[in-house]
Amino acid sequence: MLGFGIGHFVLLFGMIIMILRAFPMEGTVVSFEYLRPGAMYTSLIWAGFLYNMAVWADKLMFWYYPDTSQLIIGPLRASLIYDLPIFLAYLAIIPGMAVFLVRIETDFVEYYEKFYDAVREGGSLDHIMNMRDNMLFTVQQGLFEIVKIQAITVLLVFVLGERLLDWLGISSLYLPLLYVDVVAAGLQVVLLGILNVFFYLDKRRIVVWLCVLFLIANVSLTSLSLYLGASYYGYGFALSLLITVLVGMHLLSRKLDLLEYETFMLQ
Repeated sequence: MLGFGIGHFVLLFGMIIMILRAFPMEGTVVSFEYLRPGAMYTSLIWAGFLYNMAVWADKLMFWYYPDTSQLIIGPLRASLIYDLPIFLAYLAIIPGMAVFLVRIETDFVEYYEKFYDAVREGGSLDHIMNMRDNMLFTVQQGLFEIVKIQAITVLLVFVLGERLLDWLGISSLYLPLLYVDVVAAGLQVVLLGILNVFFYLDKRRIVVWLCVLFLIANVSLTSLSLYLGASYYGYGFALSLLITVLVGMHLLSRKLDLLEYETFMLQ
């Protein structure tokens, strides 16, 4: 816990320094203007809260379900049967997160800015349409490459999973749950990509509803998996992500098809 706390402190301190370098303070050091009515988007607060609740819902349920939990100290509990596989699964999403940062946070943003700059500055129709097509292409390629990289990672875990557990000194009984959790973690990276595009398109309400869907599905399906027994552990988390990703991709496709209409007609 001390190492975890120190690590987060170093990250926070480093990011604060980078922000202050990029945006030097002038005048008031601390401002509470953001608390003024209408000064902040409450939808962003709900999106952040609901998304994290949805991600942690299955873990909390395993921590406090009598058959799968173990007391650590005070109110802190753990689930030996669930925590190790999900931890290893999240380590396996590092390649997918790298693609997410490169494709969505760089390539997509580049054409996103060019598209809206062309709209604001009166660019030609051909230029606007070209930037729009490039933006849609980077979204499709970004999501496809996340899926492709995570699929390769999943296959590697399927092939080397037993050796990995042996090397770490973990029982091979964890293997089926590790397989399910690796697939689920990969789907979570895809969901992050979808939500990120919606944020850039300023579709905050859709993001909130997707997070609500994720939370309800995760709680419901994880409860069902706990009721059905150990053979079904992890499937609640995986299926809830699959449902949310499919719904999110459908909504994203519809919004991108209506991009020009909403850009020009809803101003």
